[in-house]
Amino acid sequence: MRSNFTQGARPKRFFRVPLLLAVLCLLATLAWAGPDPEQDDITRQYGQAKAYYQELATSDKGKNRNNWLTSVTAFRSIYKAAPDHQVAPKSLYMLGQIYQAMYKQSGKTKDLDQAIAAYEELSSKYAGNALADDAFFILGTIYLADKKDPGKAARAYAKIIAIYPEGDMAAAAQEQLLQIKHVTTKTDPVPVKEEIGEKCVTPQIASDPPQKDPAAKNGLATVLPIHHWSNNRYTRLVVETTGPVTFKHQTLTGNEASPRRIYIDLHNCRLSPETVSTIPIEDGLLRRVRNAQFDPTTVRVVLDTQTNISDYKVFTLADPFRVVIDVMSSAAGDKAEKHGGKDTAAGKGKTSRSASKGDPPTLARQLGLGIKKIVIDPGHGGKDPGTCSPSGLKEKDIVLDVALKVAKILKEKLGYEVILTRDRDVFVPLEERTAIANAKEADLFLSIHVNAAPNHEARGIETYVLDLASNKDAMRLAAMENATSAKQISDLQSILLDLMQNSKINESLKLAGLVQEEMVSGLNKKFNTVNNLGVKKAPFVVLIGAQMPAILTEIAFLSNPDEEKRLKDDAYLASVANHISGGVAQYVESMSLASNFHR
Repeated sequence: MRSNFTQGARPKRFFRVPLLLAVLCLLATLAWAGPDPEQDDITRQYGQAKAYYQELATSDKGKNRNNWLTSVTAFRSIYKAAPDHQVAPKSLYMLGQIYQAMYKQSGKTKDLDQAIAAYEELSSKYAGNALADDAFFILGTIYLADKKDPGKAARAYAKIIAIYPEGDMAAAAQEQLLQIKHVTTKTDPVPVKEEIGEKCVTPQIASDPPQKDPAAKNGLATVLPIHHWSNNRYTRLVVETTGPVTFKHQTLTGNEASPRRIYIDLHNCRLSPETVSTIPIEDGLLRRVRNAQFDPTTVRVVLDTQTNISDYKVFTLADPFRVVIDVMSSAAGDKAEKHGGKDTAAGKGKTSRSASKGDPPTLARQLGLGIKKIVIDPGHGGKDPGTCSPSGLKEKDIVLDVALKVAKILKEKLGYEVILTRDRDVFVPLEERTAIANAKEADLFLSIHVNAAPNHEARGIETYVLDLASNKDAMRLAAMENATSAKQISDLQSILLDLMQNSKINESLKLAGLVQEEMVSGLNKKFNTVNNLGVKKAPFVVLIGAQMPAILTEIAFLSNPDEEKRLKDDAYLASVANHISGGVAQYVESMSLASNFHR
């Protein structure tokens, strides 16, 4: 398409000088605008930059590409100068608007791509801002109208409904999704059958993996049988579907005759023939779970409660698509039950379940009975080998070996009750691992993994807690361990803003620090150059919803040739296990000392 911009009479080689002068003049105008006691400098600069944009949009000045680039530089400078300011997301939104205007006049793909990048940055970095759902809606419109990609458009609209169901864009997004569904189900190809077998994780950041096509003859995704894990204080339900779907959830206030209910409506869905209509739970928290075909295109899942619940959380995971519902009971009652009676840390109740009358006191009992049960999670397994080395060494095998060694030390030497999420080469979904720890009322959760990176020189040990990713390396690793893409990790971070409220972040950081330091200092006494990469934060699915201190440790880089050799050495793996156990013991001791100090 021919550009409608006029470049002026100057030769192209002089383009940068007048543009720079224009930017400097505009920024000077912003900086030296008349004082206003009601506004700070950044807000005032943003107002001036927006006024300049509006002038371009409504006058002949907008025909000159240089003027639009000046506006781009102004908003980008404001955003970079104050990324935590309230106008930062507004500046990103304006960058998207500017590049869209430039694209309409130039037809240049790079302008449209810059608009997409601005809206994506806004929606991922400022998920709680009022403009985030607008950014998702505009992205959907761009993908649908300009990029001719209904699949990506549908995912953008679906995020609005999943993350911002009460937002002002939800209804419009739902309407767009229905229109896309109506068109695509007539022309979608027959889905390729998924290959069964192992697939090693590569350390590169992948783009969004191709979504499974949920379309059958009737154009509906299928809701598969529901899985659940529970105790009287916690229940996790996982609803898996054959493709991405939209949904909404709501609570209905109950009474003595009809207890409180939670329901989830899954749109464009049908029930699997194997699905059981009623699942009795009777755990003291939930009475049962019911599901039914609410209307021809909606499946409704209803949770009937037995007692007062303090909260519930709903989030989604991809590839395969599933909706996860965590239901919790009253926090005050939980604390009294957990730390009173036989579970009291002061030892006023019964002794450890594993101790008989004549047994000598174990270290766990000597240091206090508040931490007794530990869940060890060997990453990956079965059809999911994790990362692999060129020689065929697989992460799933290494971490299982280490986890079994850790479990033996914690049980036999330190006297803890230990539960393994897997004790052999089997596949366990990520969401099930945390559910096991919660349902078993574990006091600590430790997930063991092996790292990998595109840079084969990368080496060392690092330990993670659940939080928003702080850098690209953390995003890369989370994408690898979650078996998903960096883009989906960005989406997950939006959901985490809500899920992180009840996490044991401080306790997790302390546990992570002690395990990390014990591993690095201990291994360096026997092995050379064990780099300390520190304690970090990232959105690992396996840690989401953990109701106890929970960490994920990466014991070495399988992508590094030297560290790969060490991971083949049983003496090295035994030493790793010994120092992981030592870090856990130090944490228990520190908690006991803190408890005694405050008595």
